[in-house]
Amino acid sequence: MRFEAHPENPQARIVKLAAAALEDDALVLYPTESGYAIGCNAESPKAIHKLYALKKPMKKFFMALIVPDIRSATAYARIDNFAFNIMKPRVPGPYTFILPAVPHIARQLDVKRPEIGIRMPTHPFFKELFQHFDKPILSTAAKLSEEDIYDTDELWKTFQHSVDMMVDCGPIEINPTNIVSLVGGSIDIIRGELLEP
Repeated sequence: MRFEAHPENPQARIVKLAAAALEDDALVLYPTESGYAIGCNAESPKAIHKLYALKKPMKKFFMALIVPDIRSATAYARIDNFAFNIMKPRVPGPYTFILPAVPHIARQLDVKRPEIGIRMPTHPFFKELFQHFDKPILSTAAKLSEEDIYDTDELWKTFQHSVDMMVDCGPIEINPTNIVSLVGGSIDIIRGELLEP
């Protein structure tokens, strides 16, 4: 299913359908401020394995948990005062913050790393979505190779048999998030930069 939504005020009906799909172990293709991404309910093992299977062709891919705010993030990542002070003035925003994961999350997400990426997008889709969906979303860029896909028709052509739903908000310029590690009480910029708040 592909639904066209308003880029600034996504229709509540469509966003509710996306929330219901996520609740039902679906993979959803959706807009973020940095380009389109694919995600699933991070508390559904079935959905997580579907997402991993989809991204398998890429030797190196990055996934992050999308949450509505820092308070929600504390259920999945350890956020000390140092990390909180760096994050607070910058979220929501174009960042993925790498933080120590709480112990059960690595098992839940079936990963071996002790850290987790946390992201709080600014796209209006998420503001509406988190009114109807109260779990984190495991998210990854909507691409199957190093090549980015800009055109929404091309995205749908590529993923229509792999995802359960696409929320199409029109073209979005691809501008990858700044990836900043705050593990161990120091700032390590992995991609991009740490902008002044």
